[in-house]
Amino acid sequence: MISVVIPTLGTREKELIRLFQSLSSQTLQDFEAIVVSQDNHDKVKELLAPYSFPIQHIKLDQKGLSLSRNVGIKYIKGNIVTFSDDDCWYKSDAFEKVQSYFDQHSTGIACFQIYDPEKAVYYKEYLKDPREKVGFLELFRKSSIEIFINLSVVDKEKVTFDEDFGLGAKYPSGEENIFLYTMHQEGYKASYVPEVVVYHAKPSLDTRLNNKAFASKGPMFKRIFNTPIGIALLTLLFLKKLNHLEKPIPFYLNSLGEMFRYKKSRKR
Repeated sequence: MISVVIPTLGTREKELIRLFQSLSSQTLQDFEAIVVSQDNHDKVKELLAPYSFPIQHIKLDQKGLSLSRNVGIKYIKGNIVTFSDDDCWYKSDAFEKVQSYFDQHSTGIACFQIYDPEKAVYYKEYLKDPREKVGFLELFRKSSIEIFINLSVVDKEKVTFDEDFGLGAKYPSGEENIFLYTMHQEGYKASYVPEVVVYHAKPSLDTRLNNKAFASKGPMFKRIFNTPIGIALLTLLFLKKLNHLEKPIPFYLNSLGEMFRYKKSRKR
């Protein structure tokens, strides 16, 4: 069974309906949805009411993407788990492709592709050929919604997100990078499958690299490595994205400052 953990604030009504409809239309129906609402619980309950696929609705009084994912995974019953955004939706044969892949491969993590069908473009640049093992640096280019985790291989207790990172947290990005790095450190192999399974609107690079998002990069690099390596990687990222930053020097200095202020939380 595939478990889909869906954190939501319950404010994106049209997007949630689209997501739930895409789940209802799956060619493989052996899945469950764990919907973790952080607000507007009654609205989320109302939107879920028309659907007959297995649903668990968890209501939280706290906000935070990583927190919601960590809570949601406690309720899953499947042996494969993925973490959905409430504004993405799935190709009708997505779960069939995922299940088929894990039936034939013993990898712990499989990374697929995201596509924007409205703009007719891929969410990011992807390799054309499959990879049995994704390289360490390539892990930094993966998004959480394209990742499926095989809990027959990966210890469920290890599947946890740093709650200091992710939307609604102090640092609003970087949670999937930290997660995949942790999986890498634990010795779990991630493979790459050049198949589209999930749809998501492709944002402009400028919107993805706003001040708050870029400020998260410094603490993220420090969290994964250490301060000297973090400074080097932040500087390289800054030089690479220089032309896409609205205020390059202030953004860089802000991220650098956040790196020095960051201290790893005991609760992860």
